[in-house]
Amino acid sequence: MNCPACRSEIHDHSYRCKECHRICSYKRLCWRYRYVLLIIVALVSLWTIKIYTRRLSTPDYAKVPPGALVSDATTRRWLGLSDDGWFCEEPHRKGELLHLRHRVFQAKDVIVFIHGFIGDYVDTWGKPSVLLDDPRFNRNYDFVFYGFKTALYGDVPAFDDEAAKLDSLLTRLEENYKSITLVTHSKGGLLAMRAILNRTKDFSSKQSYKIHRIVMFTPLTENVSLGKSPGLVKLLGSQSKDINQMQANNYSELGKVKEDLKSLLDPHDVVSEARKERFLKNVADHLFVINAEGDEVVDVGANGEKIVSEGIRKLSELPTLGAPHLATLRYKDIGGSEEDARVAKSGELKDPSYAHSIVVKMGVQQDFSFFDHFEELLWERIGTPPRNFAIDVEQIRQNTYERIADTMFEMNRFVVEKNPMVGLCWRNINQAVEAKLKDVPEPERPKKTDELIQQIYYVYIFLDQYAHLDDLRARGIISANDAKIAEWKRSMLPNLIGSEIGNWMLENNLTEYYSEQMNKDLREAAASVHRSDVKTANRAVNQP
Repeated sequence: MNCPACRSEIHDHSYRCKECHRICSYKRLCWRYRYVLLIIVALVSLWTIKIYTRRLSTPDYAKVPPGALVSDATTRRWLGLSDDGWFCEEPHRKGELLHLRHRVFQAKDVIVFIHGFIGDYVDTWGKPSVLLDDPRFNRNYDFVFYGFKTALYGDVPAFDDEAAKLDSLLTRLEENYKSITLVTHSKGGLLAMRAILNRTKDFSSKQSYKIHRIVMFTPLTENVSLGKSPGLVKLLGSQSKDINQMQANNYSELGKVKEDLKSLLDPHDVVSEARKERFLKNVADHLFVINAEGDEVVDVGANGEKIVSEGIRKLSELPTLGAPHLATLRYKDIGGSEEDARVAKSGELKDPSYAHSIVVKMGVQQDFSFFDHFEELLWERIGTPPRNFAIDVEQIRQNTYERIADTMFEMNRFVVEKNPMVGLCWRNINQAVEAKLKDVPEPERPKKTDELIQQIYYVYIFLDQYAHLDDLRARGIISANDAKIAEWKRSMLPNLIGSEIGNWMLENNLTEYYSEQMNKDLREAAASVHRSDVKTANRAVNQP
C-alpha cells in the first residue's frame, strides 16, 4: 500500500510511513500494542470488580435491625464518607449511639448531638458528612450522635432513666476528652438540662462536666404543641395512641426541670450559693439558644408568636464577645419557596413543624441565607476548643516578644538614624518639635531637631512594644494582670514617661496613636513618678 500523504510505498504489516513518519493505519497500531491494551483493560476490570465486591459484601444499613451492631465500612458508606480514616470509637448500635473518630486527626475534644421529637440520632441532623468533611470541625472535634426513644414515648420515669444514661455517657467522654460540646434539638435540650441539673445536685461529690459550649436549637422552655403538625402526629401516633398524654408528660418533665432550675438559682445557704456560682460559670455562660420564627411545635403563643422565657431573656442579656446567646431566625430566611408561596397566599404554614426541624438539617438548607447554614451557625458559637486557644495564646505571646526583640527595634533605629526627618510626616509631631525649638538659634536648630526626633522615636520604639501587649490584652488573649504587663507598669513605663522626652511627649499628646487604656497606663506611670519625686523632695527637706 502507499502512504496517503507522500505516496511512498509502505510494507503491508507496517503502520507508519518511513518517509514522512505519519501513522497510516491505526488498526495495525492497536494490533501491534494489543498486549498493552489488554493489560490496561484487565487492571481497570480488576479495580471495578474489587469495588463492587466490597459493596456487595458490605451489609446495607437499612437492612440492619435497630439496636444491632453496624460495621465501620457500613457506617462510612451510609454516611457518604470517602475518607477511610473515620472509624467508630465505640460499637455503633443502630439508633442508639454513633461515636466517630479519625485515625489521623485524633481530636482531643468532642461534640455530642442529642436529637428531639422527630427524626433519630442521625436523621435529625440531615447529612453529618457536611461537618465530617469540614476541616474547621474534623481537625478539632470528634463526633457523638446520641439516640433515645424517650422523646417519642414521653414517659416521665423513662425520661429520668434516659437522663441517667446520658450522664453516664458524658462522664465516660470527659475521661477521654479535654472538653465536651453539647448540640441539642427540641426536647434533646430538655434531656441535656435534666442531666446537667442532676449532676449539679451532686455538688461537691461530683465535678461539673468539662463543657466547652452548649448550643440548643429550638428547645422547650415554656410549652409544647404536638397536635398541630399532621406529620408529627403520625410519627408520634405510631408509638402511642394518646397524644394528649404524651403532651402532658412533656409538660411534667419541663415543669420539673424549671422547678429545679429555679431552686438552683435561689440559694439559701453557702453550699447552694457555691452550686449556683458553679452552674452560672460552667453552664449559663457557655449556653447559646437558636430559635426559628414560624416554629409552632415549641414555645409558641396563641397567635403563633414566638415565646421567649424569662430565663432565656436574661441569658440573652449577658455580654458576649462572639455570637449572641439568643438568636431567632426569620422564617423568610429558612422557608422554602413552596412554604413562602403558601404563607403569602393564605397566611398559613403548610407544615407547622417545618421551621422546627429544618434549622438542624445539615446539607439540606438550600433556602437558608449563607450565614444561616447550620454549620455556620454552629461554628460561630463553638469555634476552636479551649485547649487549642490556650496553645494559640502562648504562641502569639512568644511570637510577639520575638518580633519585638529581633525585628522592630532594629528596623526603627535604622530608619531614625538614617533619616530623622521622616518623623515629621505626622503633623502633631512636627508642630510639637517646632514649638519646643522655636527659640533655638537658626544655625543650631537643624542639629537640635535631628537629635530631638531621634529621642522621640526611641521612646516610640519602646512604647510600641507595650502597645503589642496592650492589643493582646484588649482582645482578651492575655489578662490585664499578665506578668509581662505588670513588669512594664512597675519599671519600664515610669522610666520612659519619667524621662524629660517621655513626659514632654505625654503633655503634648504625642501618644494619641495608642489606645485609651494604654494612655491611661501612661498617665498613671507619670503620676507615680511625680509622687516619687515629691516624696524624695520632702525627705530631703526633712533631713537635718
